Amino acid sequence: MEQTRRPTTRSAGHARRKKSELPHILVFYILPYIVFNVIVFFCVTAMPEFDVDVADTQDYLSTTVTMNLQSHFPTRSVTMTLNGEELELEKDGRTYTAIVTTNGSIEATVVNVNGMTSKIYDHVNVLDETAPTFDGDPVINDGVIYMAITDSQSGVNFDSIYALNSLGETLTPLTVDRSANTLSFEMDPDGLRVCAQDMAGNEVQANFTSHSVDGVETLEGGIDDTTGEESSEAAIPMSEEAVEADSTAESDSNITIN
Repeated sequence: MEQTRRPTTRSAGHARRKKSELPHILVFYILPYIVFNVIVFFCVTAMPEFDVDVADTQDYLSTTVTMNLQSHFPTRSVTMTLNGEELELEKDGRTYTAIVTTNGSIEATVVNVNGMTSKIYDHVNVLDETAPTFDGDPVINDGVIYMAITDSQSGVNFDSIYALNSLGETLTPLTVDRSANTLSFEMDPDGLRVCAQDMAGNEVQANFTSHSVDGVETLEGGIDDTTGEESSEAAIPMSEEAVEADSTAESDSNITIN
C-alpha cells in the first residue's frame, strides 16, 4: 500500500513546482518580451505630430508662421517652404517660427530620426500685394477730373496721391474726401498721370487726356497695368512727347465719358 502512494506524492510535488515557476516565467520572460517589442514597434512607427499657425498681420507687409512640435520623439529635420523656397526658421524649444513677406503656399515638413515624415500644407493670404483701384469711371467737369479710389486690405494712403501733368509738374489733389474715397485734380488736356498708393506701398497709376466734342468734355485713358517698382519708375516726370506716346500705346483701351 505504501509503494502505491509514493508516485502520487511525487507527481503532486512536481505539479506544485511547475505552478510556482509560472509567475517567474511571466515576470522575467513573457512581460519583458512584450514590453520590448512594443517599444521597438513605437520607435519604428512613431510619426511626427505638429501644427502650423499663420498669424494675422498688423502692417499687411509681413506675418509670422509658427510650427509647434507636439510629439517629443527626436527629430532629424524640420523645414518650411513658401512657394517652393525654403524659409529661415528660428527655434525656441519645440517651436519654430518664420517671417513671411509674400503670400503663397506653405509646406511644413518634420522628419523623425526613425525616418517617418509628416507634412502640413497651409496658405498665407493676409498680406496686401494688390494695388488700389480706381472705382468706376472718372468724370470731367469744367476742367476738373473727379475719381474714386478704393483698397480692400490695408486701405488707401491718401497722403501719397499726386499727379503729373504733360510738363512733368507735380500736382496735388484739388479735393480729397477720405470717407467717400474720392478726389479731384485740375485736368491737363495734353496728359495727366495720377499716382496713388495703399498703406502697404502698392501703387496704381492712371493716364488721362481730354478734349472737347461739340462743347462736351471727353476723357480718354485708364489705369496702367504696371504697379510697384515698375510703376514707381514710370512715375518720373514725362515730357509732352512721352505722354503722347503713352496715350497712343493705350488707345485700344481708351474710355469716353460724357
